[in-house]
Amino acid sequence: MQLLQGGKTMVGKIRLFPEELNTMSFEEKKLHKETLLRQSIQYMYENSPEYYQVRFKECGADPGDIRTIEDLRKLPIFMDKDRERQSMEESLEKYGHPFGLHLCCDPTDVVSTGGTSGTTGHPTYPYTQTKDDQAFTTEAVVFMHKLVGLGKGDRAFFLFPLGVYATSAILPGVEKAGILPLPLDIRLGPQPAFELVRWLKPTFWYTGAAIVEFYADLLKNKLNIDPKDLGFKCLLLTGEAGCGIPELKKKVEDAFGCRWYDWWGPSLLNLAISCNSDEYHGLHNFAEDWDITAEDLVDPATKEPIDVKDGAVGEIVGTHLRKKASPYLRYATGDIVEVFTSECPACGFTGYRVKPVGRSDDMITVKGVNVFAGAIHKTLQRFVPRVTGHMRVIKEDPSHRVTQLKLIIEYGQETRQDQLEELGKDIRQTMKMELRISPEFEWVKPESLERPLRKPILFENRYKK
Repeated sequence: MQLLQGGKTMVGKIRLFPEELNTMSFEEKKLHKETLLRQSIQYMYENSPEYYQVRFKECGADPGDIRTIEDLRKLPIFMDKDRERQSMEESLEKYGHPFGLHLCCDPTDVVSTGGTSGTTGHPTYPYTQTKDDQAFTTEAVVFMHKLVGLGKGDRAFFLFPLGVYATSAILPGVEKAGILPLPLDIRLGPQPAFELVRWLKPTFWYTGAAIVEFYADLLKNKLNIDPKDLGFKCLLLTGEAGCGIPELKKKVEDAFGCRWYDWWGPSLLNLAISCNSDEYHGLHNFAEDWDITAEDLVDPATKEPIDVKDGAVGEIVGTHLRKKASPYLRYATGDIVEVFTSECPACGFTGYRVKPVGRSDDMITVKGVNVFAGAIHKTLQRFVPRVTGHMRVIKEDPSHRVTQLKLIIEYGQETRQDQLEELGKDIRQTMKMELRISPEFEWVKPESLERPLRKPILFENRYKK
């Protein structure tokens, strides 16, 4: 296996955290997690009378009924994003805090919180933690940095929307690892970012895929700066699909001359990172006894369980095993993933791996065929540089059902108007073979579409709300 030099450390196999999990067999890990599961469910039931006790009563179940992961999967979905918002609205009205009726600790025991962006409604605060929660996640973040060869003496260029956001929840772990965080709010624009990099010389970069692609193009094409000259050891990117798109991964890694690692922990679930490989083999769930996620997949439309086996695709349902503040029990995350149970062919990791496919709210049905906007975007990247890679799915009504799929696509800088018909045929043929869709195209000039620096925009709504 080809290894990349990460500072003074050769980066290799992804291991499990805590370390004792690495000596357990699959069956021993399962029994260990089921012990934590029984304790966690009892804790949630006893400490959430207005939420989890109500959910159990509604479905006619008792906490004592849940002994195994298989038992857990027989329960209905207890929470999703809409129920979470409602729970938080009610706790704010009744008790003056936004942590939800599913808060299982005293509100005064909350030591940190982080919220979602609120792009699809008001923000929620799933990154709420007690001292014990933060102690575990902090050590997990320290461990994650060690996996990619980062630690004491490194400096992290931390470019995100700052404030009470999800990404800020990782900062205590960054500091505990001996890394100097250099946070800058992305909303300030490129000039302050370049000044920070120039004077403080960060050794690696924390940000999102859309941001790093935007800055790579800006540096090279408009400012005449070689991104390699920034001297980053690696990129730690999160929040959106990207590393799983081979063309984009190669473009970014070639531009900066270092490895791109994907990491995530959506809603403080499924803490995971990709390994050091030219080919992307998914996010490796290294903190396996923090929660149950990859073992619990459902059909995103029906919420019926899906058999978890190598290559299974479904929506992750999360259940916390250790979390004390606002833990989840059978939470439908909306994240659609492909799960891998086999050993990672690059690094030998034997735990669960997942490849993000899309979001349940990004799914559209075209003449009976379910397809994710993210999958369309991923397929389009193969045609770069004939296209820029930027696109929108046109929605002419609020329904997720579409009779004729229409896409807005930016053609490439060197693509001529007389080449668009042939280009359209090639894209349509590929999408028909791989996604079973045959879209129509609306072509626009390069850089016509907005480049968001937070979440990518995949839809253009052309209807009145």
